[in-house]
Amino acid sequence: MPDPVTSPQIFSGEYRHAIDDKNRVTVPSGWRRFSEAEEFFTVPDPHGKFLMVMPPEEFRGMSDRVKADTSFSPALKRSFIRQFYSRAKQCTTDRQGRILIPEDHRRQAGLESEVVLVGVHSRFEIWNPETWARVSADENIEYQKVADLVGL
Repeated sequence: MPDPVTSPQIFSGEYRHAIDDKNRVTVPSGWRRFSEAEEFFTVPDPHGKFLMVMPPEEFRGMSDRVKADTSFSPALKRSFIRQFYSRAKQCTTDRQGRILIPEDHRRQAGLESEVVLVGVHSRFEIWNPETWARVSADENIEYQKVADLVGL
């Protein structure tokens, strides 16, 4: 059995959850590695459609990839890193496995009383259900094309 401390975390599936009156949402139990508090970073999608939630290793990896990419100018790298880190907020799960969604992030992503949590490999996303339904339907054609190409 893989060690949950050293194995990369994989987020998969789609879950509907309510946001409580304190702006908390429950992280699905299969997405939690430990029985104790777990750290995440929330970052609004640059286009405002959803909220990205990343474990620390994915959060650091995102900026490391930008820093290492030689196709970006130093000024562009600095700008991205500055904006990425300034928009991110750190959060920790409570004993019930809930994370607090910052109010400004909630507004930017259009999140209301119910949300959809979508696993996206090394991170997950929190969507407004109506927005997710539209985007998911639009992406289905591309998904089917790629699925055919890879023999799925």
